[in-house]
Amino acid sequence: MVKKPLLATAIAAIISGCAVTPSAITPHSIEATAQADIQRLVQEQSVESAISLDEAIARAVLNNRDKKLKALEAALAQGQIELVQHEMLPELTASAGYSKRSEYAASASVNFIDGEPDSLGSNPSYSVSQDKERDTQDVAFTWNILDFGLSYVRAKQHADRYLISKERERKVVHNITQDVRAAYWRAVSAERLLSKVNPLIEQASQALKDSRQVESQRLRSPLEALYYQRELLDILRALQALRQDLMGAKTELAGLMGLKPGTRFDLADVSNPVFDVPELKVELAQMEEQALQRRPELVETHYQKRISAAETKAAMLGLLPGIHLTAGAYEDSNEYLLNQDWTSFGAQISWNLFDVFKIGAERRMAETREALAEEQRLAASMAVLTQVHLSRIRYEQALKSFDLATEYLGVAERIGEQTRNAAQSKRMSQLDLIRESLNTLLAELRRDVAYADLQNSYGRVYVTMGMDLLPENYQQLSVEELGQLIGQQFSQWQSGQLEQSAVETSEAEEAVAPSEDALLSGEPSEQPVAAADKIS
Repeated sequence: MVKKPLLATAIAAIISGCAVTPSAITPHSIEATAQADIQRLVQEQSVESAISLDEAIARAVLNNRDKKLKALEAALAQGQIELVQHEMLPELTASAGYSKRSEYAASASVNFIDGEPDSLGSNPSYSVSQDKERDTQDVAFTWNILDFGLSYVRAKQHADRYLISKERERKVVHNITQDVRAAYWRAVSAERLLSKVNPLIEQASQALKDSRQVESQRLRSPLEALYYQRELLDILRALQALRQDLMGAKTELAGLMGLKPGTRFDLADVSNPVFDVPELKVELAQMEEQALQRRPELVETHYQKRISAAETKAAMLGLLPGIHLTAGAYEDSNEYLLNQDWTSFGAQISWNLFDVFKIGAERRMAETREALAEEQRLAASMAVLTQVHLSRIRYEQALKSFDLATEYLGVAERIGEQTRNAAQSKRMSQLDLIRESLNTLLAELRRDVAYADLQNSYGRVYVTMGMDLLPENYQQLSVEELGQLIGQQFSQWQSGQLEQSAVETSEAEEAVAPSEDALLSGEPSEQPVAAADKIS
């Protein structure tokens, strides 16, 4: 009688479980989310004064979305450590159950003689050892000592991976500061030159209009007028292309700073441009030493080597016999039992004897793994040293290019001044004046681009050395405070004084960054949790 309702219930549960249909997100929900995102992006930052390079870097490292994404990845890595810690604990399982039968579990027994059971007989005697209805409760403790050792080794590896994520976060910060430096000076030159491009476009357009009137009135020969118009159109095309290249510079900078595109802000160096030449007062040998000690990629290789060594330990532990300890307390409401509650203890050892043949292969694999990690570290060191030398060469070449562009601009400005004087005395045409104005503007653009490249190459020198521009607690500072510290750090570097010695830096990092033991013990870190491979 009970079987049919149970079967019907099971069929109904299966059908309802399979009746799942795709549910698309409604356009209204997407629209609401988009509006909320726009409001959030607008309200997160406000720009009250002109932004300097120091403030632009401060805003970028505090508000850049890619930076925040890496910070969350580091937080996720730290959370993984906490999960692995629990795997080292033994299992303590509590369970309770209830069961009910429609009939007693009665059974009969017969003798077993010469390998065959006796017949049951016509009137067998049945016995019962279990109630129809019973409750059970138990608490069982199990612990595999080998699993504990493996979990500890894995936890140490996850601690190293967390520290790797912190080094990758450092690298993201280095890349962001380098990108902001380059974008800032492009935006400064763009805003300065756009204020000169637009009047020149209007002047060339008016000259083109006048030329067409002259052509229509036949005041000059048609061929001469067409040649004149063609040169003006070439100038207009060059000006339009120049304006197109400059238009997006400020938007790119806003994106790096985490500002919503379209946010209005001014740049401090636009109105009073000062082309100070940054001097590099660090010897090449010191640059190499600092890079080998500080670069995030090289620090990461040290952690990777420790992870490889721990993998060897884990492989060897996996070949050992497993010891399984059990203990538990049990209770059963079955009234036919003499003892309805009891405890039990046990131990079991197991070992796959064929693992003996794997020991030699595991050792060879471990040696290969560690040799690979060492070669990767040496290859990364060679790449870093190459980048250090290239960054210095690029700085020296950028300095020469800037000096040449500055001298070229001076000549172009003097030619432009002579052309304006000649145009005022009617000794030169309007076309000559517009052409020289364009040449002067292009010379100024080349000078600004050369200066931006000089600043970019100067900053790249310190990035290739792995120098940290920001203090350890930078996430707790305001934009203004962080901007001031960045400016002080730039001044210190330019004077030839690096941030700290290698020993002081390592001690500071150990004091601030959580150690492996702290990570494994779950102690909270005072350092804010935060974590791209782009330095060339």
